[in-house]
This record gives sequence, C-alpha cells and structure tokens, in this order.
Amino acid sequence: MSSENNEAFARRRRILVVEDHDDTRKLILATLKLRDLEIEDVGDSDAGLAAFVRFKPDVVLLDVMMPGKWDGVGLCREIRGLAGHSVKIAFVTAKGQDVDMANGRHARADAYIVKPFSPLKFLETVDWLLNLPKATPEVRGV
Repeated sequence: MSSENNEAFARRRRILVVEDHDDTRKLILATLKLRDLEIEDVGDSDAGLAAFVRFKPDVVLLDVMMPGKWDGVGLCREIRGLAGHSVKIAFVTAKGQDVDMANGRHARADAYIVKPFSPLKFLETVDWLLNLPKATPEVRGV
C-alpha cells in the first residue's frame, strides 16, 4: 500500500462546512460532533474554496445562498473542477424546489439536504457520503 493510501486510512475523515448563517452552522457542527470527524467551517464561498484547497476534506457541505465570489452552486462547480469526484459534495439549503435540486444535479452534487432537516437524517446522509457501513440516505437526493 502506498504511503498516500496509508495516510488516508490513518487520518480521521474530514468535512468542510460552508454556511453563512451562524445558527445553522452551529446546528450542523453540533450534529457532526456526534461522529469522529475533523471539521472545518467557514462563512463564505471565498473562504470555502481556500479551506477546500488547504484542508482537503472528504466531504463538503454547502449552502446555496452565501456571500462571496460564488453562490453554493458556483462553488460546487469550482470544487469539481479542482477535485473531480474525489470529494463528495452535498447542498444543505432551504432552497428545496425541483428547479433548485436540478441546479444541484447540474453542478454535480452528490446529495441535497433541505432545511429544516432532521439531525438523524442529516447524519445518515453524511454517513452515506463518507461511505460508512449501513448508511443509506433518506433525503431527497440529487
């Protein structure tokens, strides 16, 4: 096994949360703390892209509406351009119309979680994104 593979197995899974609303970000972080994860959080798309490059997360959770150079859909596209499908991306957003989810699919997101969400369903989706055992998402997926 290469040293890169050993490193991936040795470190805890990493999640980047890009959410501009403090209360929502606190709820997401409190929920994620139920798992053994390294978590980084930022409040806008510019900081999100910089954190993505530096932190190298396994999963990115994005709001759709956020300040910065890009909205969440644009940031998703930027991340896909850099990392392809080596990272999983989910939108966590109040924008739950069919057209919004279609935009998420076109940006190549892996999942779409509509706020308000059940913390249990949220964790099931995160587990699925991290490819953890017995994890099946029961949210409206992309």
